[in-house]
Amino acid sequence: MRAIALFLVGAFATPSYGQGPAELGPNSNEHPFQCGAAFAIMAKVYQEAGDAKRSAGYQAKFDKLATKAEGIFEQSHRSKRDAEAYMQKHVDSLAAVAEKDAALVIKFTRRCDQRFPS
Repeated sequence: MRAIALFLVGAFATPSYGQGPAELGPNSNEHPFQCGAAFAIMAKVYQEAGDAKRSAGYQAKFDKLATKAEGIFEQSHRSKRDAEAYMQKHVDSLAAVAEKDAALVIKFTRRCDQRFPS
């Protein structure tokens, strides 16, 4: 994970890298889960790279989306625990993608940064 973290930080900090399109799914109720996963990964990446400020920023974005995701599940009469498990599934899936294609995760995170700027 450390090697992936360093690669993601280096690539994310390079403006010309990973600029291609990476789209969110068509179901807007999925966006908090999809982007929450990206933000959780980036929080961990920056933490491991020693950038506490960026890590905290992504953690705050994750926390905000996790709360929103729980609300979406509550509207469907599903539990907070179900929402947490579903979010973890997204994190695990995106982490697996990062191991194979870090550039795609960078592109996706940039798209999420646009969709959820703060």
